[in-house]
Amino acid sequence: MRVHLLCPGDPTQRTGGYLYDARLVQGLRDRGHEVLVHPDLPEALPDGVVLADGLLWTALGERGARLAAERPVAVLLHSPLWREAGPHARIPEEQALRRAALVIATSARTAADLDVASVIVEPGTDPAPPARGSGTGRLLCVATVTPRKGHDVLLEAVRRLRVPHELRCAGSLERDTGWVAGLPEVPGVRWLGELDGPALARELDAADVVVHAARYEGWGMALAEALVRGLPVVSTPAGLFDGRDPGCRLEVPPDDPGALASALERVLGSPELRATLRERALGVPLPTWPEQVAAIEALLRGCDGSGTRRTGRSPGPPARR
Repeated sequence: MRVHLLCPGDPTQRTGGYLYDARLVQGLRDRGHEVLVHPDLPEALPDGVVLADGLLWTALGERGARLAAERPVAVLLHSPLWREAGPHARIPEEQALRRAALVIATSARTAADLDVASVIVEPGTDPAPPARGSGTGRLLCVATVTPRKGHDVLLEAVRRLRVPHELRCAGSLERDTGWVAGLPEVPGVRWLGELDGPALARELDAADVVVHAARYEGWGMALAEALVRGLPVVSTPAGLFDGRDPGCRLEVPPDDPGALASALERVLGSPELRATLRERALGVPLPTWPEQVAAIEALLRGCDGSGTRRTGRSPGPPARR
């Protein structure tokens, strides 16, 4: 099978959507398929299945409409664009997605955020040894530094902590430099920038607690990596946790630095609570990348231009919404 992936920007970016795309490309190639990656819609597109990243698909406008009229297109929806751009962008986004023969959402939360039928294929995970920690109260936040990720709330919460701690933030500082420049300086905080896979694995291994303060999180791939390693997690709501053991993390509401500070103090101050969270995290079943690549492979084979839109969750029996 030949697959044309339409994916804007630098495909090596270390964000959840780009990491998902990269793992899918490699996984399909490992399974013997030809995958061609295009940063935009080429004027001439050879035969093959077209899979468009939602970031690019909505922006294509009439070009996308013409393509969808000529051949079936599957769209990968990582996060609703209107959550970043504002409610005014919701209707155009839904209109663009309805042109696709198939929409693959990467979480049930993302799927429910748009009035478009979709199939859910969550991100996969890789096996990893349990984190060893540092024993110093090291907090780790893994998130691109943008308003949606809530670093302003996190910094205020950390400023209020009355227990020993340090905070390390891994994630690009280049997506919204104006926002970054306006963040306050807080003692004990280190900005690591965007890390490659091995560097991030080292940070996760040395962390004592993973913290996430996003205002909206469709899934949370870094949170999944934390659970795989048995790391205690303090987080605002995220799609990863929907339908999974509520005891695997401490959840706090968005935009509430007081609640976040209180939860962090509870975890940092209690070895017993950290041990409980560790045990529950390690017990959370999560899909693997080979499973999820196989699920998308099957969906792409079935994207035959019939226009049938399916809803469900993969792996496992479809769950309609």
